[in-house]
Amino acid sequence: MFLRLLQNRCLQSFILIPRLSISTTAPLIEQCWQCHRQIDRNECQSYCPCEKHVSLPIRSELDYFHLFDFSRSFEIDTKQLTRIFRNKMKFLHPDLSTNKSDIEKQYSQEQSTQLNEAYRTLLSPLARAHYLLKLENITLEESPVQLEPDFLMRIMEINEELADNIEKKAPFPLELTIEMRQEIDDHMKQLSDALNKMDLLKAKEILARLQYFNNINEKLIELEVKHGII
Repeated sequence: MFLRLLQNRCLQSFILIPRLSISTTAPLIEQCWQCHRQIDRNECQSYCPCEKHVSLPIRSELDYFHLFDFSRSFEIDTKQLTRIFRNKMKFLHPDLSTNKSDIEKQYSQEQSTQLNEAYRTLLSPLARAHYLLKLENITLEESPVQLEPDFLMRIMEINEELADNIEKKAPFPLELTIEMRQEIDDHMKQLSDALNKMDLLKAKEILARLQYFNNINEKLIELEVKHGII
């Protein structure tokens, strides 16, 4: 239980305070395909406000943060995110499209798919950070970070230690678990600070390190399950 609480603290303590950041609010004017009225998609993201309340096609200009009425920021209220997601999904349930036209069914399905992807992305701190960098045309896939050899050697040694632990059925590596989750906590705070300052290259480097620590943490969670800790 202690380890689970520690892990939750590492992954949640930095995501509760909303921070206003710059995002575009330029009008996205389009004509409703059904009633032909002019609407601003910033205000009408899913439905036309006309009497028929028809579903609208998705707009790529509306980023994931916009879909949930958040400013672009690493720090978001994930409880509020979940509340908004559930409320929006109530209106996108397939059963509500039974008597609708084929085009509305298509738009509703596309919106549901997009909303689910947006929710999963913003809910995960690492995925959220990746997405913020992607919005600035920065990706680890296209331009990998060259981390120092000492760091990579340390990661390799930790992975070897975990492999030996599994093979020899050794006691659960409590000290390593505490160390790794403290590393995650520290790096998450550094990542938040870098993104808030728009130091994108620094954020990219920290995120690259975090991916290694996160992979180790996933293995530690598997060991926790194996040892009956969680």
